[in-house]
Amino acid sequence: MDENKTTSASAAPTPPKKVRRIGRVAFAVLLILAGILLLVQQFVPHFDLLSIVRFSPVLLILLGIEVLVYSANPRIQIKFDWLSVLGCGFILVVVGCSSLVPVAWSLYSPQRDYARSRYQSTLQDQFYQALNADPDLKARIRNLQIYVDFNHTESGEYTLQDGDTVSVYVELPENGYPDALSFAADCRRIAELGEQGGVRADDYNFRSSTDNSGTGSNYSLDFLASFAQGLTDEQLAQRVTAYYEYEGSSYSTQAERDNAVKAELREQVIQEFADSNDGAYPGDEYISEEVEKRFNQLFPAPAATPEPATPESAA
Repeated sequence: MDENKTTSASAAPTPPKKVRRIGRVAFAVLLILAGILLLVQQFVPHFDLLSIVRFSPVLLILLGIEVLVYSANPRIQIKFDWLSVLGCGFILVVVGCSSLVPVAWSLYSPQRDYARSRYQSTLQDQFYQALNADPDLKARIRNLQIYVDFNHTESGEYTLQDGDTVSVYVELPENGYPDALSFAADCRRIAELGEQGGVRADDYNFRSSTDNSGTGSNYSLDFLASFAQGLTDEQLAQRVTAYYEYEGSSYSTQAERDNAVKAELREQVIQEFADSNDGAYPGDEYISEEVEKRFNQLFPAPAATPEPATPESAA
């Protein structure tokens, strides 16, 4: 009996485990850092907060360290403080959005738009002045537009830098070319004059469409400025995309379009002759002459494109 009492007295009660909530330390550290970073962003010019936000996964490392430290102690019970974890996420969202504000302002600021518009207008005037070397070619241009894209995010006064792009869009006469070769020759000549005039273009886009009737030839040519260097007109013409249209119907080759048009005109000539001559059938010679005459009215040959002036010819 005395032995049982001694055993009961010597057995001490097990102390309760301390509860440690994971997330509070990370939340406190993140609050301090977020306040410091946002304060520095307000007073330090060109402070790149976005580059620091990229290290936000360090927060997960901090949470992991808390778990390791507390779990090593058997007298500590671990519980996640979900309110602190959610608070960490909210702070990261706030700081992340704040880091994107300067970038968004740099991309869409009025200063950036004004600089882009100023460069576009200046380069367009410079290009038109360069075309004065070939007045006939300049007169064939229906519209010329230059677009500038700033691909850098530097704040302040915007200037053209490496990596920015200058694109030239040129609209040439409707149905103004007999073939892709003559169209490509004008395109190459325009690009050369612009380069000689000091316009640093990265790419060119040329168009010659049909008129409102939907009948004629549609040519387009896009190329990088570096690609066209050293190419002949014939080589550049191989990149021309051509569509041949008749009353809205498009054909991949001029021969297909011409054959389809002449077949339709032939039927018209035969029907009109039969209606005027009590159903009689016209002769083949009459049909051929009438078809050719009407075809030439539909597709008159464009005026010959003059050769660019050379110093020898000018002399």
